[in-house]
Amino acid sequence: MNESASSVGSIRTIDTSLYRVPNEQTLEDATQSFDTLEIVALTAESDGGHRGLGFTYTIGRGGATIKRFLDDELVPLLEGQPVAPRAVRSVLRDETTFIGREGISEFAIAAIDIAVWDLLGKHAGLPLCELLGGTREPVPMYETDGGWLQYDADTLVENAREIATEGFAGMKMKVGSSIERDVERVRAVRDALPADRHLMLDGNCSYTVPEARRLTSRLDDVAITWFEEPLPKGDYASYADLRRRVDVPIATGENFYNETQFRQVIDRNAVDYLQPDVCRVGGITPWMSVADQAASAGPSVSPHYIEPIHAHLACAATNVPYIEHHSTVLDELLANPVEADNGRILPPNRPGHGMSFEDAERYQDA
Repeated sequence: MNESASSVGSIRTIDTSLYRVPNEQTLEDATQSFDTLEIVALTAESDGGHRGLGFTYTIGRGGATIKRFLDDELVPLLEGQPVAPRAVRSVLRDETTFIGREGISEFAIAAIDIAVWDLLGKHAGLPLCELLGGTREPVPMYETDGGWLQYDADTLVENAREIATEGFAGMKMKVGSSIERDVERVRAVRDALPADRHLMLDGNCSYTVPEARRLTSRLDDVAITWFEEPLPKGDYASYADLRRRVDVPIATGENFYNETQFRQVIDRNAVDYLQPDVCRVGGITPWMSVADQAASAGPSVSPHYIEPIHAHLACAATNVPYIEHHSTVLDELLANPVEADNGRILPPNRPGHGMSFEDAERYQDA
């Protein structure tokens, strides 16, 4: 859409906050365990009186550093900027050239970018998906929260059956403890899922290429939709090598922090599914850029976490078969959590992304 800010004014004030929200239980994958989600929130108010909410998150630590980076380096640049997300992002990225365009800087820029898009949607009176040129409609989801590594095979099977009953497109489960245990658990879950439901495996960057090949060879008769993040982050050449050597589709991207990193796996034909996370890749603007890259090159897009925003983006993109339904920790902060209906999520119909915080002060970090 046309981002001209002549009719919507400029950014007047900016506030930031940090929240720490505990999980109901400690969650485990092959490389970490965590019991807290940190949310770094930013509210931008325009001279027209509208307020846009943006946020980013960490898994338990680092949020104070991101907030400090926002407060000290980026927020002072925002006052007087137009309500034009791409223009604002360009200014901010120019200012982070010599700091680094990934990690902390992209987490921080994401909070701003999301807030400015929300602000623009409120000025336009349009839901984010329509603002981006899409049509608001239900988006299919697969379920992740039933597949954590700490669950035994019986619990995974019970969760798989429940997920199918609830209408989700499929289930993602964690692997990476040992080959024998992985094989046993995967076969049990696949047997419990109806044939028309997808099964995704997530290695959380814990395998070498030979180890990943051994696991997939032991499961060559099992229908698997993708093997997610089997290898260490950033090893693009090894991802390309693995994809040539196995029949299982490869997914990666939740830990990529800008469009350039996605281009590395696209250009190497190293991936079948891209998984941009709107808070980690730097916001809505770069997320849509990644989706455009994928649409031209061939991979599908299935984003990581943050369902209420990703539902909007899925409606505006052309190559998203489903999005992830993750743990509901974020819902603790939301005034109107978006609930799944028969395994689908309908983007909020309010202007902007439609999210607002309520009673969040109880989680606010002093």
